[in-house]
Amino acid sequence: MPNGDQKATPNSTIIEDNCLIPQPQIKNAKTASWRCKYPPPYFMLTVSIFELLIFGVATKENIQSLRFDPNKQKEIWRFVTYMLLHNNIFHILLNVVMQCLFAVILEKNQGSVRVGILYFGSGVVGAITASCLRPDLVVGASAGVYALLISHLSHIALNYNSTKYKIWNFVVVVIIVVSDITYYFVHSRYKVNLIISEGAHVGGAVSGFLLGFILYKSDDKESKTRNKVMCWFALILFTISIITLLIVNLQIQTCTPEHMIKVKYVYIC
Repeated sequence: MPNGDQKATPNSTIIEDNCLIPQPQIKNAKTASWRCKYPPPYFMLTVSIFELLIFGVATKENIQSLRFDPNKQKEIWRFVTYMLLHNNIFHILLNVVMQCLFAVILEKNQGSVRVGILYFGSGVVGAITASCLRPDLVVGASAGVYALLISHLSHIALNYNSTKYKIWNFVVVVIIVVSDITYYFVHSRYKVNLIISEGAHVGGAVSGFLLGFILYKSDDKESKTRNKVMCWFALILFTISIITLLIVNLQIQTCTPEHMIKVKYVYIC
């Protein structure tokens, strides 16, 4: 028998009424659904927080031991740790914001492990490329940032049939790249000693594009053969590129007298 303050709906019992979902729970369900649809890029957020902490506490000695130095390539950690250093507050904020934005879709669809390998792997390639094109000191995460950006094209190609708004995604990537290239040429015209590491940017971008085909998964079951061909083609190109860069880098190290490789500026990327 229902109590005085309880009312049963037609053709229902008190037990059924107690199972009805209150409005606040519906709102919570909608919030949970939104979080599932756009989960935070946990890996990239962790890396970004770490980069901000290092920027705040790193001493001059720390920076000297972590930045990429073409004369100290036997200290192999420098091929990765230079990505954690930044030249100024604008430099780090730009990289942190960009890499977190670029990683949202990628981590949701490809997972943090694949994105992490691509980010730091492309950073290593960016350092090697910089040491071949313009041997000098390098700091900054732009090689990884560019890798994330360009790997969106790999993700779209591998998941062409299942990706929504692929044309808009492609257009956004092109606009960002063209804007950055335009800024570079305008900046270089009015500044003699340009301190932007072109090698790290280009190496990271190309590496991100190729590694995207190698590492990323595809949900297009009907395109397995096509995707497998693209994966093997990218793997061959990536292998040839790495071998070529290593040979050129080794040649520079061998043919240049010790400590004669130019180390004049700290190039940011």
